[in-house]
Amino acid sequence: MARSTNSGVGSEALAYCTSCKMDLNHVVVSMQGDRMAKVECRTCKKIHAYKAPKGVTEPGGAAKATGTKKRASKKAAAEVQESNPVEVEWEKLMNTHRAAPMKSYSTKGHFTLGDKINHPNFGEGIVGKLIYPNKVEVIFRTDVKILIHGGQAS
Repeated sequence: MARSTNSGVGSEALAYCTSCKMDLNHVVVSMQGDRMAKVECRTCKKIHAYKAPKGVTEPGGAAKATGTKKRASKKAAAEVQESNPVEVEWEKLMNTHRAAPMKSYSTKGHFTLGDKINHPNFGEGIVGKLIYPNKVEVIFRTDVKILIHGGQAS
């Protein structure tokens, strides 16, 4: 997940989503001076006030590391894990279902909980939730998407 180097309106930034309750990619909707005021979550599409992602003390900056090198490396590892909880969940699920075959995504295909999907745009994902009757929530490496599928197999 790339962080935006220019933080103007329309640019992408990592922020805490108050609706999803996670650090996710957002699009900057409005600025107040040189600070982000409102952002739109790229996952749930809700617009809300900018909130710095966990572990980040100010927009665009990283939390200050203090202490020894050992403490700094532990803190850096924790920040990487906190900065993208979706990727952590994706890796855990992909490891759990590593023996399952990878299916190519198609809107006409039938998918069940735990199916591994190879999507042409989003890459490899895994079905995390079935949404009746013809939608599935798929966890990809950097994002969670709701996709249409053929519904329950007869």
